[in-house]
Amino acid sequence: MNMIQKNLIKKSAKLDIADLKWILHESSNCLSCFEPPCQQNCPAEIPIPEFIRSLQSGNVGYAAKIIRDANPLAAICGAVCPEEVFCQSQCTRGKMDNPIRIRELHSFATSQEGYIPPVSASSDAKVAIIGAGPAGLACATKLAEKGIKSVVYEKSKRIGGVPSSSIPEFRLSDEIISLDIEYTKRFGIEFRLNTKIDDPEELFDEFDAIFIATGLAQPVETQIPNSNLSQVIPSLDFLEKARASNINEIKTKRVVIVGGGNVSLDVAASAMEHGASEVILLYRRGLAEMRVWQSELDAAFKRSVVISYLTAPVRYIEESGRLTGVECIRTRLTSERDTSGRRKPESIPGTEFVIPADIVIEAIGLNSDYKREITAFPDYTTSIQGIFSGGDWAKGEGTIVEAVRDGKSAAEAICNYLRVKKI
Repeated sequence: MNMIQKNLIKKSAKLDIADLKWILHESSNCLSCFEPPCQQNCPAEIPIPEFIRSLQSGNVGYAAKIIRDANPLAAICGAVCPEEVFCQSQCTRGKMDNPIRIRELHSFATSQEGYIPPVSASSDAKVAIIGAGPAGLACATKLAEKGIKSVVYEKSKRIGGVPSSSIPEFRLSDEIISLDIEYTKRFGIEFRLNTKIDDPEELFDEFDAIFIATGLAQPVETQIPNSNLSQVIPSLDFLEKARASNINEIKTKRVVIVGGGNVSLDVAASAMEHGASEVILLYRRGLAEMRVWQSELDAAFKRSVVISYLTAPVRYIEESGRLTGVECIRTRLTSERDTSGRRKPESIPGTEFVIPADIVIEAIGLNSDYKREITAFPDYTTSIQGIFSGGDWAKGEGTIVEAVRDGKSAAEAICNYLRVKKI
């Protein structure tokens, strides 16, 4: 055993020798590319070859610091970031044999993170942040690094947004989430929970700038007949209850899910995880049109979720005020394409059939009705001077790491704004 292996083992007592040998082997495969495509394809701009070289040398603590400096939500992203569409998909090594398993190395490094000293504000400027999700937390952290105090308003009782409220626990543990939340608290960020801000402009009495990062909390309604039945549940409501282990009513039930995105797959896997007798996901297009991550699809299949492709719900069937089934119709794809570039489906007359169901969960998308009169611009400013925005509220549904990118970029834009105002 060489000195590097001994050093790594000493700093990583939680892992067994086989895991540590794999980490050393995997990190040694990195080509340390010039202008690394993996890093260029990371929304958080983590210096990937640099942290991998640190792992290879046995300097785990510095590897963790490199990642954390670039990504305030390093632990969460290390667990759930879809590397298949970001860093790993562009790894040069993949053109030779197999891409470096970057996210797993990232996850290992952050799990070994050492003590992080607290930071105090040194500026008179104050920024209000609306939303304690990934974009809001990233913005607050980066402002704090510049010495700027921020106050984060959150309408719920939890810090963390989607990761702490909606991502299934089997994908993202509370322990991992707490690593990132505790990291942000070291910056002296003030959180005002259970506080809803209806009019951001009113905050100008106390703050010099405002960042809107409320995310998307409004499920898109299907308008399917009988969707007002109590057994028809919006996706976010279900995921929040499942995350809190407050979903006992789903045990032994037949569950039908309407959707076809990553959220619908999370719902499907969670339903099986919490004891549903069967779960069928209805998708009106085919597998090739399903814009989901392979890891999400694998998680659903692993739990015996059935996906009924080219199937659309027509109405929810009720008897004596209770849901008993979903009337469906088969579809086919036409040559006409929608704004996403995918072929549009059309119903095939005469192919109606019924799927028995005790519960339906609708997961066809999310939107927001928060302050629609404020326009978000690509440079993170808005139509109101001094108000900035980012994350899903500004750009539509995205990933956690993209929200982190927005929070970081918005913090930079806010700093520039305050500098011009000479605060």
